[in-house]
Amino acid sequence: MGILAVSIDDLTSSEPGLRLSRSRIGTSPVFSHVWEDHAELNARLRQVVLDKMAVTPGLKKSNCGGWQSERDLQLWGDPAIDELLDRMRAMLRSVVRETVVDPEEELLDGWDIEAWANVNQLGDDVAAHVHGGGVNMWAAVYYVDCGQSPDAISSGFTHFLDMSGTPRPISRRAPETSGQTCAPAREAEDLRVEPLPGKMVVFPATLPHYVTAYQGNEKRITIALNLRHTGFVVTDFENHYSRRRTLWRNYRGPMLMMYEAKRVVRETLAAVVPVHRWPAGLRRRLLGGSN
Repeated sequence: MGILAVSIDDLTSSEPGLRLSRSRIGTSPVFSHVWEDHAELNARLRQVVLDKMAVTPGLKKSNCGGWQSERDLQLWGDPAIDELLDRMRAMLRSVVRETVVDPEEELLDGWDIEAWANVNQLGDDVAAHVHGGGVNMWAAVYYVDCGQSPDAISSGFTHFLDMSGTPRPISRRAPETSGQTCAPAREAEDLRVEPLPGKMVVFPATLPHYVTAYQGNEKRITIALNLRHTGFVVTDFENHYSRRRTLWRNYRGPMLMMYEAKRVVRETLAAVVPVHRWPAGLRRRLLGGSN
């Protein structure tokens, strides 16, 4: 088994000062950008996340060990979070320009972002999952603190799985396991993304991925994001990851109305009552996700 060798093309983005790199896994593009001025922002983000971790129990989703916040990071109201979201929107505009011919302004802006924080410690990993469904068009991860020296990162890699169906030669070697408690054995071909502080990675929300076991001694902090826009649609075929999306495939119009109503209620209520004071059942209904 082996790591997929991919070409990375530097792309000159139309966003001032923002330069994208593009990789491929099968036919799916994976975009990345490293914000060089990340140090001060990441220090503030790290503190905000650890402060939240100290007062909330977190969720159990695709994380195997570690702590995951509720999906309300975009509503925390902290200046560092707001700055990160602005950078995410800038990168999204570049991604849209690279994937849509002559996009209209309404496709470049108007993105709804849902985000949450992840804190992993020694031995923690993340099982294979997708972010697809509903109006999740792209997904992203931002590396705040890799917990290891940027010059010697040896664990906590993000792996994307090739779902293109392209035939691959059968390996004669024994399967290579990931050494994790919940992520799968490594696929015959996958794309490994090395974590780096300040790196932002954007990929199709339907693309399966997992994170290898973290072996560092310090806390590993990332922020995951679902990027939503009602002006796009993703062809949705039945597969292992899509069986719960029947309503979105067959009743998209009513589901879009429900989505928009839920978003308005969530943002309006958060402006009046802090999210941590919402009843648990209400939080699940307004902030819940499937992965």
